[in-house]
Amino acid sequence: MNNLTISMYFKSESDKLSLYKSDPEDNCCEHTHEFDEIVIVEQGHGLHVINGRPFFVQQGDVFLVKRDDYHFYDELGTLKLINILINPNESFEFLRNMELLLERFSASGIGCYAWLPPNLRIECNSVIEQIFNTQHSKEQSESLFFRFIMIVIQAQSQVQKNNTRYKLHKLLNHLQENCFQQHDWDKLAQHFHLTPRTMFRHIKEATGITPEHYLRRLRLMSARSKIRESDMTITEIAFLCGFVNSNHFTSLYKKTFGITPTDERRKK
Repeated sequence: MNNLTISMYFKSESDKLSLYKSDPEDNCCEHTHEFDEIVIVEQGHGLHVINGRPFFVQQGDVFLVKRDDYHFYDELGTLKLINILINPNESFEFLRNMELLLERFSASGIGCYAWLPPNLRIECNSVIEQIFNTQHSKEQSESLFFRFIMIVIQAQSQVQKNNTRYKLHKLLNHLQENCFQQHDWDKLAQHFHLTPRTMFRHIKEATGITPEHYLRRLRLMSARSKIRESDMTITEIAFLCGFVNSNHFTSLYKKTFGITPTDERRKK
């Protein structure tokens, strides 16, 4: 597994913060790194697979990948990401207990992904540009970084609950957390205060695929992680991940990944 180092992504190993932008994101190989990173999804959508679990990410999502995490992006669309890198070997000079604030965005937790509506995403981008494109004292840079974090935190309480994009954000989180279950789509739409037609349309617009295919993709990604990391039988994994027929599971797996589950296991 690739390990991305501080020397590769920071101008100086004494810097606390660094900036990395990807357009598009092409890091589809699982990796870890020596630094923490706050990721803002600027454009697009895709699956973020972290510590073996797939999470759908879309424009406006904000999350923290910690240096102990291992992850990669499995594309459903074309992702454009902004990454604020944080060097754990250097301390903030003026800020204290930032780890506690940042922990609430931890990407390994299903409910921890923050979401920025378009106006606040633009504001955050402006603050980020100020942090990295202007010569500042440490005090000024840290003040701007704190301002950025507070915008993200406040956005979670200020976002309009009747905002359709916000409802979709919560709906997709729910589907991720319950991807192995069978769903009554009419009841699910009602629960999130959407019409079934609106729900299906927005899920397809966000993911590029139908809701059923989206669930199947989540199940297959979860199954691939279990095949690689556990000693469960292929049949056990198929049933655990919501597939009622192991032969059908094998056929879908090969169609999606170009390799059978058995051959995937041999690669361990």
